[in-house]
Amino acid sequence: MTHQPLTDEQLRSALVATGVNPAISDAELARTFEELGLDSLARLEIATRVQDLVGLDVEDQIGPDTSPRALQRGIARRLAETAA
Repeated sequence: MTHQPLTDEQLRSALVATGVNPAISDAELARTFEELGLDSLARLEIATRVQDLVGLDVEDQIGPDTSPRALQRGIARRLAETAA
């Protein structure tokens, strides 16, 4: 399976699918999943959607204290490490 970075559009789409306001701002992407009101089931749904998009298992990277932006950076870092 080919791994690819998670775009802002894909990240927002995964969040909106779990009930986050479609108008989520860049600043709000730095808030934690807990601050965004996402429970463990919503985080699991996001993990599944992101895994389908980028081809990486990210479930262990999505905790209540993780932000969507931190998740995106973590994916980019993992991809860079595997490419090196």
